Amino acid sequence: MALRLFRSPRVARDWRLELARAVTTFDQLERVMVLSPSERERVRQVCRVYPPFITPFLLSLMDPGDTEDPIRRQVVPSPLELEDPGMEDPLAEDAHSPFPGAVHQYDNRLLVVTTNRCALHCRYCFRKRNWRRPLFFFSWWMELEAYLKNNPQVEDLLISGGDPFLLPLEMLEKLLSLARSVETLKVIRIGTRVPVALPSRVDGELLRVLDGYTPLWICLHVNHPRELTEEMARAVESLSRVGCSLVSQTVLLRGVNDSWETLAELFMDLLSLGVKPYYLFQCDPAPGTAHFRVSADEGRDIMKSLWGRVSGLAYPHYAMDLPGGGGKVLL
Repeated sequence: MALRLFRSPRVARDWRLELARAVTTFDQLERVMVLSPSERERVRQVCRVYPPFITPFLLSLMDPGDTEDPIRRQVVPSPLELEDPGMEDPLAEDAHSPFPGAVHQYDNRLLVVTTNRCALHCRYCFRKRNWRRPLFFFSWWMELEAYLKNNPQVEDLLISGGDPFLLPLEMLEKLLSLARSVETLKVIRIGTRVPVALPSRVDGELLRVLDGYTPLWICLHVNHPRELTEEMARAVESLSRVGCSLVSQTVLLRGVNDSWETLAELFMDLLSLGVKPYYLFQCDPAPGTAHFRVSADEGRDIMKSLWGRVSGLAYPHYAMDLPGGGGKVLL
């Protein structure tokens, strides 16, 4: 299977301009997307509740008139989002929060939600509740330091969001420095979608910060082969060059990647870029996500079809997070 990287029409980008020019309102969306008369008013209603956030880079990768385009489907609001109330906090993160911004669900692992700012709003996001909150950045340094030192069983820190790569760099460095000062921490992970949605952010300034705190595990979120662009590949190569190890997480999504052929291409191409496919997740029952969900039986059939067709290194764990805070289980 030959690796095919996609190239966006415009290459030279400034990531700050990308964010400033992102589509964030219905009026902006209507200017760049083809919306049918039947969906127009309903999409406007969705945008009031769950606003879009789509960078020009992502816009350049999709067909604005094709409602089945796998990139468009992930980021453009759908009228179906208001037909499914879902669960506001499907993983019960708030119930496992020892202090604001922290989630301690597994004994030896701690997650910190550093910001609600993302480079895109994935329409299936299980933290959609944070989109409506005022912009926040993780700032509870003293609580985090004290909590880690008082809980030496925590060996693994996952820095999440939103997207930690959109933190002010002095804040990200302060967080990494704090983590490195805790002797009982063995693993530091950063979850990000930036190399896919905003690859220009992986610049010299960010790399210099990361370089000072390696080894780090970077957990990418990638769902479709079309997300593997030349720009994304350069970002991945840069992260590897400064000593980061890369794994990927993929959400199984109806109409996006719910076939073994699509996932085989994605996982093998990721592996060829030096990214280990780590998890294939069931879509969480967040509000407005029912139209994305694939049954566990269908997912298991896809995994059976993948077995023997991809390298063992490209074969991820197939898992779901149990609603209500039950944690991850393998399917």
